[in-house]
Amino acid sequence: MKNKKFSLIIIVVVAIIAIGLYFYFATPKKTIDVRNGHISKLESMARVCAVDIYSEVPVLDTINNKVMFAIQKQKGSVSFDLENMQMEDNGDTIKITLSPEIIELYEATEDNSWEVIDTKGLGVFISNTFTDEEENALKSKIKSNAKKFLYQNSTIERARAEGSRNLQMLMEKVYNKPVTIIDTTPKGAYYDEFK
Repeated sequence: MKNKKFSLIIIVVVAIIAIGLYFYFATPKKTIDVRNGHISKLESMARVCAVDIYSEVPVLDTINNKVMFAIQKQKGSVSFDLENMQMEDNGDTIKITLSPEIIELYEATEDNSWEVIDTKGLGVFISNTFTDEEENALKSKIKSNAKKFLYQNSTIERARAEGSRNLQMLMEKVYNKPVTIIDTTPKGAYYDEFK
């Protein structure tokens, strides 16, 4: 009887040691590799922001004989680079030529910023589902179309007018003299590309 208890205790101890060794050697050691960081490019740009953009854009497009209807929520802004504006000091008045607009437009990050309403294959043996590559190809067109719409519905024209007013007020406070803003492209510096 004592031999059976002793044998059972030895089996239990060996099993516990075996399980412990298994988990000790089976679990990979986590290492962290730390290297010196470096900055590859540093840009500072002073901008005047004229318009913040938030919009919901309907998307109806086809790719590979499939059609998708979706809605994308977008956020962005229209701003103007202060560092590259041409300034001319004419005695008691400063003349500033408004620089080309900088349009930043991105898919919003909140929930439901990309909502697919419906998809359809345009053939008998064509699937209704889109691959990630097909969906991303459609999304890449959306930004260009959205910028085109901003020029067509005069958002950029209004942003340039607002930017001119904001810049004039800012520069009059900075220089403490009258400032005239010259806008050579009131409909937008890239209007011809998107019309």
